[in-house]
Amino acid sequence: MVKRKKNESRLDNTAKASVKSKGDQKKSEQVNKSFLLADEQDDQSLKSFSLSDLASFKKLLTYASEYKKGLLMGLFLIMGSSLCALASARLMGKLVEEGLIPADSSSAYRFALGILGLEVSSLIFMWLGRRLISLNSGLSIYAVRLALFEHLQKLPIGFYDRQPQGRVVTRVTHDVEGIENFFTGSLGRLLNSGFMATLAIVAMLVTDFKLGSMLIISILPSLLFIYITRGWVRKANRRLSKASSMLNAKLSEFINGLEVIRSYGLEDWSKQQYDHQVEEYRTGHLKANFLYGWTRPLVSLLCNAPLLVLIWFGGARVLEGSMQVGLFVTFIRYCERFYMPIMNLAREVHVIQQAFTSTERVASFLNHDEEEVSLGKDGTQLVEGLQGEIEFKDLWMAYSGENWVLKGLQFKIETGQKVGLVGTTGCGKTTTVSLLSRLYEFQKGELLIDGQDIRQFERSSLRKNIGFVGQDAIIFKGTLRENLTVNESLRDEEILKACEITGLTKAMAAQNKDLDSLVYDAGANLSVGERQLVALTRVLINNPSILILDEATANIDPWYEALIHKAVDAVMDGRTCLIIAHRLATLESCDQIMVFDQGRLVEKGTREELFSGQGHFAKLHEAAEFSSAD
Repeated sequence: MVKRKKNESRLDNTAKASVKSKGDQKKSEQVNKSFLLADEQDDQSLKSFSLSDLASFKKLLTYASEYKKGLLMGLFLIMGSSLCALASARLMGKLVEEGLIPADSSSAYRFALGILGLEVSSLIFMWLGRRLISLNSGLSIYAVRLALFEHLQKLPIGFYDRQPQGRVVTRVTHDVEGIENFFTGSLGRLLNSGFMATLAIVAMLVTDFKLGSMLIISILPSLLFIYITRGWVRKANRRLSKASSMLNAKLSEFINGLEVIRSYGLEDWSKQQYDHQVEEYRTGHLKANFLYGWTRPLVSLLCNAPLLVLIWFGGARVLEGSMQVGLFVTFIRYCERFYMPIMNLAREVHVIQQAFTSTERVASFLNHDEEEVSLGKDGTQLVEGLQGEIEFKDLWMAYSGENWVLKGLQFKIETGQKVGLVGTTGCGKTTTVSLLSRLYEFQKGELLIDGQDIRQFERSSLRKNIGFVGQDAIIFKGTLRENLTVNESLRDEEILKACEITGLTKAMAAQNKDLDSLVYDAGANLSVGERQLVALTRVLINNPSILILDEATANIDPWYEALIHKAVDAVMDGRTCLIIAHRLATLESCDQIMVFDQGRLVEKGTREELFSGQGHFAKLHEAAEFSSAD
């Protein structure tokens, strides 16, 4: 019970430190000082990431630049639709003035057919234009999604250390959907409304300058109101976007930690935390709906002002005989073509502002430095015939500033040696081996492989020559063959040979599986031992020169443990191996052991040499024995 309360308290404090409460300056400062990067929609981040409406619109258009020909063709068709609609309005006045009033049936039929033809043409042009825009917008969104996914794979590992998983997922799903809604729906309506309103203004001014000017002036209050409230809508959308990101991040965190939540009975605690995020999201929605609830009716009222002005002044002119009835009818149709687009614009403001907010977030995500920047220029030398000799020369490394994680590392590993890395949690073992794959950058000293500076090697080529097997094997949904290799040129005989060496064949036979057997997401239908065997076989097939094992035999049932130990020995044969050991029993096969403490290498030697002393290794061994006895 005490342990459970301690865990609840610790988890609760962690959650509170990661959530910025409104108006709470103290918590805001905690978020600023935390390791996680602040959300782009946080108040302290907006100055760095916010874009003006014009800049956001330009950014949106850059996403569609590759398909501008199709979009421009769609725009011309929409413009043609607007011209047909205005011509129809003019013919409506002719129908009344020259057909209905004088009771000229032939003229009336002729004008009626003309109006019908123009309206049908307007619909056809509109449909074709919107279809072209929708098609090319879809291709533009595909390009955005592809760019985001490619960027995901180019970002340094340090980025993911500081970003909640749910926030990253929100960028490539929810935020892209906001842009998609703009392109596939709002863009066509916005352009149509803009063309229609502009052409209607020109038509009114040309037909009757004085009356047209009065009608244009009467619409200005609605435009001013839309301009003023757009900032409120943008703020509401930012609040919703941030709440959505936090909600997804919390959901992802709890799904990944479901076993811990169940094990410690923290269901009520997790529900309270999640309810808090849902409540923030709901509050944001309610505030946005309240804003839309009073602004949209008011905009509709203001947009009807031109029609009221026309009836008041235009009707008076008709009664006094200075304006023909047909022209009055034409102006009614012009007014409809004029104020309806403004009303459509008011209805689309929230979609447009949501798209602008999403654009801010997507743009800031795409602006994060890729490995080429954060790790420095990539090397040009391809790795061929790597021997596996490793040497650290007075190496210092920090994730940020001068908060050194590794301090003056100095050691050499000969080709083919098996070296164990031990120490308490956070002492720098994992960081040390991560530097070999250039997942992070060091600031001082040298790291040599086969006597050459590691920065001279091409990163992708170097990583292909380094195999890694951790405690948790990464398994993808697909067949067993797809999980073992992505090299389609490999024959099944070669894959099965590797399976035979590691013992995976034996495990597959026991479970009636073959290379075409379906593996579920995260290997849900495989045991822990089977997943480890898959990871070891995958490494063997890739044939790396350097192998890194992060306690790969931990948490294995007895039946698989002997099988996996044999597989590990087979995979390590003839390779330089670095073994991160959390259990001292794992070190039995090591030629040399290195003991880390607070980022420094404090001891090294053989197992016997270290046991004979009274240093850090001996203390770790005593602690392990005490823990086992307890």
